[in-house]
Amino acid sequence: MGKKRTYSSVDVEKFDIATVLAWLSGRCIVAVDVAKTKFYAGIANEAGQVLAIVRFKHPVQTRAFLGLLEALREAGHTPQLVMEPTGTYGDALRHQCHVRGFPVYMSAPKHTHDMAEVLDGVPSMHDAKAVVVLAKLHVLKPGTLWQPESESRRSVRTTFDRRELYAEPLQRHLNRLEALLAKFWPGFDELFDVHAKRSWMALLEQLPGPESVAAKPEHARQVLRSASRGQLACDKIDAVLASASDCLGVPMQQGDRTQLHELVQEIHRLTTEQDRIDEELRDVVAAEPAAKRMAPVIGTAAAAAILAYLGAPADYGSAAALEKAAGLNLKERSSGKTAGQLKITKRGPGIVRRNLCLAVLRLIQSNAVVCAWYVRRKGFREDTKMKAVVAVMRKLIRAIWHISRNDVPFDATRLFDTRRLDPKAPTPIRPRSSFATTRSSAAAQLGA
Repeated sequence: MGKKRTYSSVDVEKFDIATVLAWLSGRCIVAVDVAKTKFYAGIANEAGQVLAIVRFKHPVQTRAFLGLLEALREAGHTPQLVMEPTGTYGDALRHQCHVRGFPVYMSAPKHTHDMAEVLDGVPSMHDAKAVVVLAKLHVLKPGTLWQPESESRRSVRTTFDRRELYAEPLQRHLNRLEALLAKFWPGFDELFDVHAKRSWMALLEQLPGPESVAAKPEHARQVLRSASRGQLACDKIDAVLASASDCLGVPMQQGDRTQLHELVQEIHRLTTEQDRIDEELRDVVAAEPAAKRMAPVIGTAAAAAILAYLGAPADYGSAAALEKAAGLNLKERSSGKTAGQLKITKRGPGIVRRNLCLAVLRLIQSNAVVCAWYVRRKGFREDTKMKAVVAVMRKLIRAIWHISRNDVPFDATRLFDTRRLDPKAPTPIRPRSSFATTRSSAAAQLGA
C-alpha cells in the first residue's frame, strides 16, 4: 500500500462509520490534527492502528464531527481524543468534546515531532500523517488528560495577557530608546536606568535631546525635581546637565528631536496603561491562595505568569516537576569537544522564564545572600552573567515549589550553601550596566 493511500482521507459528511466498527473492540482512539479551519481526525483501534482518516472544516463541519463521536459512543466505543496544544485553535473543539463527556488527552509537540521519522522513516510531517503519529504515540506514551481551567486561573490569565498588550511593545520601545540615546546622548544610561526609573520621561518629553537640555538648564533642573518629587539628588541633576553640555553624540536634527519626543510619549502612555493593569493584577493575584507566598518573593507579574501558564506550584508532585514545566531543567549535549555541555531545555512557556528572569534580577539587587551567591557563580566570574542568572532562576523555581507546598516564608539562607558566602559584604556589582544587557537579551535567550 503506497504512502498516498495510507494517508488518504474522506470528508466527514461522506464517511460511513460502518467501515470501522467491525475493526473496533474496546476503546477507540481519535487523533485530531488541529489547524485554523482544516482539521483531520484519525479513528484508531486500541493498538493505535488508524482505520480511517476524516477531514472537516471548522466550524462549518464541526457539528458533523461531533456527531461522528456520538455515533462511536452509541456503538459502544467511547472515543478518547488526543491532540497537540496548538495555541487557541483547538480550544473550541476541546471544550465541545469535554462538555459532551469525551476525554481529551494532550500530546507534547516534541514527542510527535520525534515520532514522525520513527513511524515511516521519513522526517516529513503533514496533516494526515500527524493523526497517525498521534494515535501511535497515544498508545506508547499517553498524553496528559485535559481539564478546563478554573475560573480563578482564567481570570489571572486574562488579566496577565492584557498586561502583555502593553508590556511587550513597551520593552521594544525602551530598547529602541536606548539605541537612539547611544547615538545622540552617549552616557545617558549611566545617569538613568530607563527600565527602572521614570523621571527621565518628563525631561525628554519636554526637552528631547542633549542640545535642548543644554539650552535650558534651569528648566531642565525644575523638570527633574518635579518629576522625581524632589527625590533626585542635586548632584545627579548637575551630572545630567553637565553631560548634556559636553555631549559626544551625533548632533540632533529637528526630525531626530521629533522622533525622540514621540517615542518617549508612547513609552509614557504604555507605562501608564501597564500601571493600570498592574493594579488589577495585584487584586487578582491577591485573591489566589497559590500566590500567598510567591508574589512577595518574585513580584506580582512573575507570580501571575506562573499561575496563568503553569498553574499552582503546589499542584506539582515535586520541585523538579515544576522546574521541568518551566523549561528550566537541564539537557546534555555530548559530541566531540562539547562533551558534558549542559543547557536548559526551554520546553515550557517562554513568558514564564522571561518574567522569572526579571524577578531574579530584582532579587539579586535586593537580597544580599542571593547577590553573594550570584557573584561567586562561575558564569559571573567568566563574564557570562546570563548563565549565573539562569542558575539563580533554577534554584528560585524550586524554592517557589517548597514555599508554596509547605506554606513557609522564603529564606535565601536555605536556598544556597552560605558556608562559603559573605552575605553581609557581597562583591560589589554594577546592576544597571550588567543587568541592562541581561534584561535586553532575556527574551532571546529564555523565550524560545
